[in-house]
Amino acid sequence: MLQYRYWAKAKPGGEGAQCHLLPYHSLDVAAVGWLLLAPERPLTQLLAARLDLPPETLRRLFVFLLGLHDIGKFSRAFQGLASPEGVSLVPALERYAYTARHDQLGAVLWQAHWLEWLRDDTLQWPGDIPPRRERHQLSETLRVLLAPMFGHHGQPVEAGNSEVRAFFGHDGVADDIEAARQFVNDWAAFMPPSWPVEKLVSEAWCDTLRALSWTIAGWATLSDWLGSNRDHFAYCQDEMPLGDYWPMALERAQQALQESGFAQTPEPVAYAGLSSWFDGKSITPTPLQREAETLPIGDGPQLFILEDVTGAGKTEAACILAQRLLAAGHGEGLYFALPTMATSNAMYERLGNLHQRFYAEVSRPSFVLAHGARELNDTFVKAVAAEQPGDQDYAADDMTATTRCNRWLADSRKKSLLADVGVGTIDQALMGLLPFRHQTLRLYGLARKVLIVDEVHAYDHYMQTLLSQLLAHHARQGGSAILLTATLPRGMREELAMAWSQGLGQGPASLQADKFPLLTQVGPEGQREVPLATRPEVTREVGIDWLTTEEQALEMVMAAVDSGECVAWVRNTVDDAIRAYEQLCQRHPDPERCLLFHSRFAMADRQRIESSVIERLGKPSTAGQRQGQVLISTQVFQESLDCDVDHMVSDLAPIDLLIQRAGRLQRHERGVRRTPEVSILAPEWCETPDAQWLKRVLPGTQAVYRDTSLLWLTQRVLRELGAIRMPDEARALIESVYGKVAGLVPDDLQEARWEQRGMQGVAVSMANFNALDLAQGYLRHPEFDQWQEEQEIGTRLVDEPTVNVVLLKYTPGDELSLWAEDERHADMLSQVKLRQSQAQKLAELPCDFQSQWETLQERYKALRFTQPWLVAADSNCTYDAQWGVRFSREGENPR
Repeated sequence: MLQYRYWAKAKPGGEGAQCHLLPYHSLDVAAVGWLLLAPERPLTQLLAARLDLPPETLRRLFVFLLGLHDIGKFSRAFQGLASPEGVSLVPALERYAYTARHDQLGAVLWQAHWLEWLRDDTLQWPGDIPPRRERHQLSETLRVLLAPMFGHHGQPVEAGNSEVRAFFGHDGVADDIEAARQFVNDWAAFMPPSWPVEKLVSEAWCDTLRALSWTIAGWATLSDWLGSNRDHFAYCQDEMPLGDYWPMALERAQQALQESGFAQTPEPVAYAGLSSWFDGKSITPTPLQREAETLPIGDGPQLFILEDVTGAGKTEAACILAQRLLAAGHGEGLYFALPTMATSNAMYERLGNLHQRFYAEVSRPSFVLAHGARELNDTFVKAVAAEQPGDQDYAADDMTATTRCNRWLADSRKKSLLADVGVGTIDQALMGLLPFRHQTLRLYGLARKVLIVDEVHAYDHYMQTLLSQLLAHHARQGGSAILLTATLPRGMREELAMAWSQGLGQGPASLQADKFPLLTQVGPEGQREVPLATRPEVTREVGIDWLTTEEQALEMVMAAVDSGECVAWVRNTVDDAIRAYEQLCQRHPDPERCLLFHSRFAMADRQRIESSVIERLGKPSTAGQRQGQVLISTQVFQESLDCDVDHMVSDLAPIDLLIQRAGRLQRHERGVRRTPEVSILAPEWCETPDAQWLKRVLPGTQAVYRDTSLLWLTQRVLRELGAIRMPDEARALIESVYGKVAGLVPDDLQEARWEQRGMQGVAVSMANFNALDLAQGYLRHPEFDQWQEEQEIGTRLVDEPTVNVVLLKYTPGDELSLWAEDERHADMLSQVKLRQSQAQKLAELPCDFQSQWETLQERYKALRFTQPWLVAADSNCTYDAQWGVRFSREGENPR
């Protein structure tokens, strides 16, 4: 038959079949999709419920349409791209140029012939064609249905004004359009779709379909990825009926799903108490954890916001809720989203194998770390290749199915969210909102999961806006989410709850409670706000001492050293940290006990310093190790490391950051210590400060925190309260800075405040502009086409672009090499991230080394996106393992 004279996959020469015929590839992909949409799968049931279709009806309809995903390859323009030998195929026609991709050509062919194919029963349409007044809606609904199938290469496609005869030709032997019609007819006869006619002409049903089309597109893309793998789907160029090939395709699809981890969804088990996680050890739940154990899990998508102090067990409470949600059928897996790579690493290590307790022992869920530098996490690298419990009877050179699955999922960050359990940065989830190719895979992965977002307070207005949109979409998809925070302003809590309610199609959530700690629950049945008690052992009072000069801060640090204590000074800029470190090294009786930690170290040195900080100040550190230790650090200290100090000095910063820094003060039990106190370096208190109030004492801080009113309000509330008392005064501390306090701000600070409010408004507008309108569906809109390959859109909005700089050095033979040349992942370990203005200060690579640099780029592909810096050839800027990057003229450099 004519349809068997078209190829879908081809290889250049070699033994065996030279091509894979188009009908067979179409069925390969459809077979994968068929198994992924098994009626018993939770995602299938969710889609069926949202679209008001029986699961089997939905499955047959979607799989039939998925089988059409590559009908654009029936184009003679595409067929001319290869000429496989040994098989009778349609000849190439030189007059047809391949100027449009085959995915778009599928949309072109469909647009030109769908109505004709309906009328002649090619598509197995039941009964008469709808009357003209309903036909427009039918056309639009079918467009929304087919868009995920044709857009299987990561972006939606549109037919536009392309003429079908410009790409689909005919000669005396074959007609491309007739070949496509024959395939569609045979496929429909074998896989007859149950067309839900009444729904296809319903505008409301089409709107629901639009919202779900992103997840459907992810399913189609994943099906195409797996169905195109030659390891499982061998080429076949011998003609046979579709009914004979389909069992072969199903068998191969089952093998592909088995090895990639999608054969069965993990089987959740009911939550049976904290002791069940820790081998029967008796554990008393915290008040937050007890509420998580007992609160009612409602029907439909659920949002939980957990606000409590550090040490209240928020992570474990989130895990309790997650296991209960899984057991109640609210998801198949989990994704933990954190603000930074460092916090993601810490959470990955902390979870360990706990996630396996959420599922039956036979499930062995995949567990993936998802961020840009995860290859540097040894625990993750070992886990990817490790044999899993229960994997037996494999030869030494044969990977188990679980190992294959983990490696496949870890191969690309695009796949990370497809793992059953993932830990990574919030960026990996937010990328699903932005017009990145294959973002639908991220949304498809999230649609199957309970989304857990930690440290929600850490996101700026740009990221908050994207997070709100992600939550609204997750609610529309039927997902559930858990948000964790210690210092969340009430206004932000209301915005997040409102976004969830909007996703559910409800009116805005009406939140009233001002208590802290607090658990907020929002679902289809309304909202609950539950004030919580606090364990006495996590109730803290940290005193405040005020310093007005750097000299006083230096003296305070040395006084602590003289008392045998360990102390940290958290500075707001790298340059201030370097200057303080230099002075303390001169004063300290043992300079080896001084340590500098900031963001301008190469990754190799940063990892070494992190290890040293943990060794000296971590939970297992001894009194002898801690005595006289001084850590001079920027914000990187407060973000992830599980360390504590006896005394802390801090530059003035917004209240939430000071609370976070205070959390590193005497956080572990170590016997008798002084009353915890933070010494804050700040300007002299003034009720009516001028605009230069902060700059005169902390010029670098004003460059970082431009809204100086936040720091003045922070100083004001801390002077009034005299201490940081958690949790009793947590709400008062936060709302006194971030609440409705505009009337308290002095006149000379109003300009900076309004300037920052304007920038925040710009950030919100940029987020709304950059984000895809997910409610409009997986469609391309020619009047506002966001899908531009050259666009540089990020999940974070920064004042200045950053540059990845790779440090280079000479070898003894004057050869160019990486800074960490002898290390595994030397290319990543030799990099440091700098602001663009800083990177411009570095000397350019001498011309004599250009060819060697190109050789390094060939060896390490990631270096193509970096700026080379030969440190020894720079007479103005320097780098060493103790100080990091230092510029000839210091100033305006970031945290």
